[in-house]
Amino acid sequence: MNLIVHPSGPDDVSVLRGGICIATVVACLPYLLLKVAWIMGWTIGVEDAGFADTTRVANLATSGMELVAIVIAIGLVASWGRKIPAFAIAFPVWVATGLLVPVAVGSVLGGVIQAVTGGGNAYSGNDEMAGWVFGLVYGGFALQSVLLLAGFVLYARDRWAVVADGGRMRDGAGKTRPLQNLLGAVFVVAATIFALQQLSWAVWGGGMFSDLTTAQRVFLVAGALSAVAGAAAVVGLLRGKRLTISGLTLIWLGTSVTFTSALKDTLTTLAVDAEAWGASRQDPGNAALTLLVLLGAFAGAIGGALRLVEEVSPASEVSKVAA
Repeated sequence: MNLIVHPSGPDDVSVLRGGICIATVVACLPYLLLKVAWIMGWTIGVEDAGFADTTRVANLATSGMELVAIVIAIGLVASWGRKIPAFAIAFPVWVATGLLVPVAVGSVLGGVIQAVTGGGNAYSGNDEMAGWVFGLVYGGFALQSVLLLAGFVLYARDRWAVVADGGRMRDGAGKTRPLQNLLGAVFVVAATIFALQQLSWAVWGGGMFSDLTTAQRVFLVAGALSAVAGAAAVVGLLRGKRLTISGLTLIWLGTSVTFTSALKDTLTTLAVDAEAWGASRQDPGNAALTLLVLLGAFAGAIGGALRLVEEVSPASEVSKVAA
């Protein structure tokens, strides 16, 4: 991805950004250490003696994702983070956005709503897991989402002038505009399907949810609203509006939430035994629909990236190109 680079030096890192990224690493450690303990077979905070064996693969995958988050946080302040291709740092942050934002909204806002409406403590635990585990995991996710995204925004302001300048983009008719419109239309359809699916699950249950708590319903609604917001921003582009930072932010959020949610559900359907803990309850029809949503969300992300590159990187305006 080629974008205009902000004139600040490659080693200029503000105290705020440095502190945020250090805090991000610290916020990742409790979850990572808990996962390592489970991988080693220690059933800390878990009542089921067979939990470590049945979830080892999932724990390996999620601990690996947490390690990636730590590397990204370091990259946002290290000198090598300014030199690597934009895709190498933007893509994992995009994925992290989709994974963490709905969880943060569901765990914090949903937990509060559940408590004040008489639904009980969302972190009280259950027959399988102690309450403090829920607090550590979901509280950590909420904190990571805020810190990681804040660090990335400050990083982006330093690396790409279009972000620092508040989104003053040209409205050039790029060569790939027909492809962008096609990919955008595909995403709008996928986001609509996803939003309806999430809202139906929030009301009646479905997917991985049967007896939903208020916090889980808020999580699903947050995902649906993110998809709708992203689709609305794309519809604006299809109708001829210019790409702005606010619109780009909504497309980033909508495509990432739709993509990661569909990816998680698809992998769960394919990789987890139907009788295992945490297995998907999707029927084959819903599973196929989720896969189509996954592809549509990725199409929307590609279309948005093409539009961004063409609008902010005209050859006459580039002062320095970031590969």
